[in-house]
Amino acid sequence: MQINRLLKKRQLNVQEQNAVTAHRLMKTASFWRDAGVPDALARFGESQGIDWSETVVLDLEIDFPGMPRLYGLILNQAERFIAFEIETDSGHQHVEGVSQWEDVSAQQNYTVSQRGTGKGFAVIALQVRCEVLA
Repeated sequence: MQINRLLKKRQLNVQEQNAVTAHRLMKTASFWRDAGVPDALARFGESQGIDWSETVVLDLEIDFPGMPRLYGLILNQAERFIAFEIETDSGHQHVEGVSQWEDVSAQQNYTVSQRGTGKGFAVIALQVRCEVLA
C-alpha cells in the first residue's frame, strides 16, 4: 500500500498526513458500517436518538484492558461528535453502565486549512461521513 511506503520513507507533508487520517477514518467507518456495532452500543445509541443509518463510527475499542468494554467516538446524523464509554456484559449484548455519552463537538478542530496542520480532524471526519453515506 502506498501510504505505508510513504510512512517508512520520510516525514509526511500536511496533505499526506490528512490523507492518512482520512484513510484510517474511512476504514474504521466502513468496517463498522458493514459489520454492525455491538448490540449494546446499537440499542443504547438508539435510546439516545442515534440513527445508525446516518451515523458513522470514527473509533471503537472493544475489551481494551483497563477501560470500559466499549469506548470510542461516533459522528451522528446531526453531525455531532459523541464520545462514549459503556460497560457491557462479556458478549456486548447488554449495557451494565455508562460512564460517558457526551457531545464533544465543541472540542473538535474545524479548521479548514491551517499552515503546518492542514485540515482539522472534524473537517476530515465530516468529509469521510459524507463519502461513507453516499
